[in-house]
Amino acid sequence: MRNLISILVAGFLAIVVVSCGETQKSKKNTNFNLHVTITGMGDSTMVFLKERVDDGWKTVDSSLLTDSKASLSGHIESPDVQYLVIDKVRGAFPIFMEQGDINFTSDKNNPRGYKVENSKSHTAYENFMGNVLGSFDQKVQALGSKYGMAQRNGDTAEVARLEDEYEGIQNDKKNAMLNYVKENSSSVVGPYIIYSNAYMFELNQLEDAVNSTDQSLTNNKYVKLLKDKVATLKRVQIGQPFIDFTQDDPQGNPVSLASVVEKNKYVLVDFWASWCQPCRGENPNVVNAFQKYHDKGFTVFGVSFDSKKDNWIKAIQDDGLTWIHVSDLKGWGNAAGKLYGIQSIPQNILIGPEGKIIARNVRGKALQNKLKELMD
Repeated sequence: MRNLISILVAGFLAIVVVSCGETQKSKKNTNFNLHVTITGMGDSTMVFLKERVDDGWKTVDSSLLTDSKASLSGHIESPDVQYLVIDKVRGAFPIFMEQGDINFTSDKNNPRGYKVENSKSHTAYENFMGNVLGSFDQKVQALGSKYGMAQRNGDTAEVARLEDEYEGIQNDKKNAMLNYVKENSSSVVGPYIIYSNAYMFELNQLEDAVNSTDQSLTNNKYVKLLKDKVATLKRVQIGQPFIDFTQDDPQGNPVSLASVVEKNKYVLVDFWASWCQPCRGENPNVVNAFQKYHDKGFTVFGVSFDSKKDNWIKAIQDDGLTWIHVSDLKGWGNAAGKLYGIQSIPQNILIGPEGKIIARNVRGKALQNKLKELMD
């Protein structure tokens, strides 16, 4: 519930297309075709089929609309989510691509009301997202109105009750996703849904999801990504030694985590970003902890998921964050974030005197209580 307000107001992140670029495929090596129809859309409008890769987005194919139609093609080994991007239309349209011919139809006046045909995986994905997860989202939205009113009225008892209710809804949502994987073990939709929401799950739940998938999916992209995620998280669990990394501070000087750990008893590695409102909301609590315990051997090592240096520096100054900060300015592609399996922020890890991780994601009162236990 701590992130309830930000979850409710978070908008869909638009994908900005700056050029057509190179396509990944040869026209002679294709096994799917996406037939696009966008009624009312003018000729010469560019449409792009893109896929997510480690460093951002890769163009699979692109084409101009002619008489409101275009055809895009590519090659896939198994069903995979790709994204249709339409020039001058905000956002992207996720489509579960499969081998064969798939139809995408939409209208210029209502592009979000699009329809995908001839993809069994996409139909299964839409049904689950709309009929199952959609019901949880509706509950959260209804809860948000009540939560806001309770906060404005200063009704702390109601706020606490609604927070508990929100946690219950989130737990039910997670269970629904995990059950879907178990009940549809040979479908690629389950691993995709779990991986896309991996930040919600504990390590044992992710491992259980991987073990629930059918052997026929062993080489599936999302099963492999989940296995990698599990392996990464195992390396950074409580009791494991910290993994060192080096990134530049705002002045361009390289700083290693090890150099900070050497000089302090306890180090909170804080993953955050200037654009992350829950992070900015947590910053006063971290400042308070730093001021209270810094003289006793506690410090913070800020790792930013920013991509714009000016915004990063301004947030450090505005929020009074007087500890060491580093970033590679690669946004969600931050190398340290990948090293520690970070898929959502704010997140943190607390490193103890022996160089081992002793706590994870301690925020708010939990951070204050933990430091009091260790240092008072």
